[in-house]
Amino acid sequence: MSLSLSALLEESKRLTTHLTSSEIPTVQRGLDLLESDSRKLVARTVRNGKALDPRAQSMLASSGVDTDELTENAAPAALLSAFEMLQPMCDANVESYLGQQQEQSIVNAIEKSQLSSLDEFDRNLSLHMSNMWEDTQRRLFEELGQYQAVDGRSFDAMGDTGFAQGAFGASEGGGIKCTQPRVERYAQVVRGLNEARVVSRPFELLAGLEKATADSSAELKSKQIGQVWKLLEHYTAPVSGDAGGDRRLVTGACAYLEKTFIEHIDSRISQYPHDANVGGVPSVHRRVKGYLNILFTRLGRAPKYLETFDNEAIWAHMFLLYRCGYQKELLTYALELEDIISDSDSGFVTHLKAFLDGSPSLRSGDVPAAAAAFDDPYKAALYRAVGRGNVPKRADAEAIQTTEDYMWISLVQIRDADKMSGLQGRDTLETLRASMLKHGSAHFDPNGNSPLLYFRVLLLCGLFENALDYLLRVELFQVEAVHMAIALVYYELLCLPALSAGSEPMAVAGDSFSSYLVAGNGGVRGRFDFSRLIIHYARALPEAKADDAISYLLLLTLPGDSSLSAGGASAEQATVALARKRSLCEQAIMRVLYERQEYAHFLGDIQSDGTRKRGMLERFLPLLGITTNEQFSQTIIRRLADRSRDEGRLADTVLLYNLGERYNTVLNVLCKQLGEVLYQRGSGASGAFVGSGAVGLEDVEGVARAVLAHYRQREHIARVLDDRAVSTCSMLLDIIDFINCHQRGSYEEALEIIESTNLLPLGANGDVSAATQHAELVRGLDDAITRNFSLILLTAMDTLSRLYAGLKESPFLDAVKQANLQQMRRKARGLMVFAGMIQFRMPSDTYAKLNRMDVFMN
Repeated sequence: MSLSLSALLEESKRLTTHLTSSEIPTVQRGLDLLESDSRKLVARTVRNGKALDPRAQSMLASSGVDTDELTENAAPAALLSAFEMLQPMCDANVESYLGQQQEQSIVNAIEKSQLSSLDEFDRNLSLHMSNMWEDTQRRLFEELGQYQAVDGRSFDAMGDTGFAQGAFGASEGGGIKCTQPRVERYAQVVRGLNEARVVSRPFELLAGLEKATADSSAELKSKQIGQVWKLLEHYTAPVSGDAGGDRRLVTGACAYLEKTFIEHIDSRISQYPHDANVGGVPSVHRRVKGYLNILFTRLGRAPKYLETFDNEAIWAHMFLLYRCGYQKELLTYALELEDIISDSDSGFVTHLKAFLDGSPSLRSGDVPAAAAAFDDPYKAALYRAVGRGNVPKRADAEAIQTTEDYMWISLVQIRDADKMSGLQGRDTLETLRASMLKHGSAHFDPNGNSPLLYFRVLLLCGLFENALDYLLRVELFQVEAVHMAIALVYYELLCLPALSAGSEPMAVAGDSFSSYLVAGNGGVRGRFDFSRLIIHYARALPEAKADDAISYLLLLTLPGDSSLSAGGASAEQATVALARKRSLCEQAIMRVLYERQEYAHFLGDIQSDGTRKRGMLERFLPLLGITTNEQFSQTIIRRLADRSRDEGRLADTVLLYNLGERYNTVLNVLCKQLGEVLYQRGSGASGAFVGSGAVGLEDVEGVARAVLAHYRQREHIARVLDDRAVSTCSMLLDIIDFINCHQRGSYEEALEIIESTNLLPLGANGDVSAATQHAELVRGLDDAITRNFSLILLTAMDTLSRLYAGLKESPFLDAVKQANLQQMRRKARGLMVFAGMIQFRMPSDTYAKLNRMDVFMN
């Protein structure tokens, strides 16, 4: 009885009904698996177009399958390999299943490895791009003026971005305009300063800078900047006693404020002479009284709340005398009116006399209660100035109205702090500085119309570093700020960052890319990066001002540093600091020289008669601590020459090494270059690439011939030349002549040149012993020659081959022709034997090419 496939399926299911154990899982065979198995069965039953198993035929036939047709179609169709399941098939065969899982595991491992490699590549690429962006960003910020530490690395290791243009540029929208007339005026002063430094002559720097500023007042459209130079003059003026450091600064600031107030009084009197009514040649008291007349002119008399005598405000008069610095006149005036003053304060005159003498007899607790009312603001201001009691706040507000008045009364109390030891709440210079920085420029110049006001406030506090950093952000006065920094360093008033032996690690204290302020070692006063400022300014000058750029860079060796002088640094520390400044100056100057390439102008030149012309820089070598020509050559010239050599600047290299009298080094460089261009020619390139510069063969050859001829003509040079260097250079030039003759087809001339060098055993006639001896001699040649031996051998063999071919094709058949052909073959055989004896490495195809040409000739 035949059964259908469906009936067979049902019967197979009933076979397991008697099994009750659930531990044995049932095998689920879906239609996809049954279809696949049936196709495998059909494929196995067909061999050579015939059914192999009659039982399979019977079962398929009973199910309505035409087995003959199936057999005919299955064989050519190759149903088993005709398609592949898209999804992994669940095979009931354990062995097949395990094999499939193994293959899948291998595939998964490979895919995981590939994904891991791709992820790592992406990470590395991202890191590389990030580093490139950071580097580009750093260079961009540097060009915009961001701080970058200038380290003490050697000039050879410095990249092209070692010194950047910084906050000074010639572009629109920011930076100095280097074509401004006042830039040249200031440069003249700097040149004069360096000339004076060379001969250790005093130089009136402030006077020169003040004159340059005055001549540029129309360009600046401001006369206030001239007052700054007068303030700095007071800081540099000699002081009596042992006043130094902050005490010197406070004394100078008070003297400046007192002098400017006198000028203000005289200006007001000249402006309103009728109201002042001081007479022809007024005395000090008449001028003060005239100023008060102008001040009270609207009222017609002194205000009622002022203490007066004979219609004269006596406390206002005394305060203005002290405000102008007229201490003797103040004491004389007080003694004359002692009876009147005693009605208000019986002990004031005694206190004032003792105070001005330096030892006040009264303290704050000795002030009478009646005097503490301070209805007169000028009386309160005078009391505060001379330490006569603790004056309430705002009591002197009417007398202290301007910023200059406030700064003066604050500074005068600091100056005379030792006379006010009994008073409480007196500010120190440090607290005053902190207060001014806390208020900021917005407090003194809210509209941005008077930037110099806050600048002068900072200078009055002795915050020179902050003042310069602030003024450098004002575009109109950037040039003045640079030269004020120079003056402050020259007079040892500026705190500079310490230069360490290895590097110069600094952190910008401000948040601006153009900030030159460096965090200090404590306190509110920072340090100013003077070196970076000068380098940026020098690089901002146009190329035509290269001399001025060098002049400014020489200022890096100024020894002035207030932190060293005030801190009591030892002589050894000062010497080390100066040495590091000179090293930085050398690096900066060499950078400019390397970029401008005006070596003959700055470093000197060799004249046609052999004499040496001094360069511009040689006049200022003492500023760099260079005292001998050998030291100058070793420190600057040779380092520039080494850098030019590494960068492939052949002409500069020859010039600089000649200036340094390193003639053998010149020949060695030329030999290396000649060998390089020959090697590049042999490899198919058109020139030699050494470092970043491309040098052609003709350029190197011309320079080498000129230099060698020049050296041979100069007896003092020829005596010190190395024979090996001279012979190597001469042989390389002969090899070049040989190759040039070969290229233009002058084979006879080429053969004569190469034979004259005795470089190849062309006369050995195949003798092994002679070739061996020649190979021993060649082994000691310079690398510039040996590395090109492949080119030399191939060119020589090709020359012989072409001469041989020319002779062979000639129509003559005489004995001379045969002798010449034989001679060519012997020379070729000698070259082959010699090539086998050479011990240094040559390209592998060299011997094959030599063999082919040798076979052609034999």
